[in-house]
Amino acid sequence: MLCDHCGKNEATVHFHEAANGQIHEVHLCSACANEMGYNKLLSGNTPFTGMTPDWQDFLGSLFSQAMPSHGPAGKSCSFCGTTFQEFAKNAMAGCPHCYRTFYQELLPSIERIHGKTHHVGKIPRSASREILARREQAIRLQQVDELKHQLEEAVDKQEYEQAAKLRDRIKAIEQGGEVK
Repeated sequence: MLCDHCGKNEATVHFHEAANGQIHEVHLCSACANEMGYNKLLSGNTPFTGMTPDWQDFLGSLFSQAMPSHGPAGKSCSFCGTTFQEFAKNAMAGCPHCYRTFYQELLPSIERIHGKTHHVGKIPRSASREILARREQAIRLQQVDELKHQLEEAVDKQEYEQAAKLRDRIKAIEQGGEVK
């Protein structure tokens, strides 16, 4: 079978591509697959390493339905330049830093998909108080980390009243107060 792109070489890369609700078979030679970037999908350089492109399409459609297609105008990852609109459309981050950049925009989608915004895991009923205390401490540390990130953003945006509230919440949590 010849390559669908160049029509000259033998096709060695075969997969299904979903676009606009239609599924198309794609047959490419290795040169065209490299040129078009498809070998990156198959080389394991994606968050869905080891999955076939069909599964990537399925997961992409699942996340794109749950994510709002709009975000803050002009907001992009300072590391790779991916915009929130690109992230929502492709359901793929450009780099690991995208998750921190778009954290606030992703929270509602994560909550809709998983029911919670933090990992809960399972603890046996017979677990000791020490294990439960460590879990509570881990939740506190995670929330403090999230609040510190929000504090940095508030200061960057010169929202000093919000920054002061966040600072006070961080202090309360670090001193063992209740987490809101």
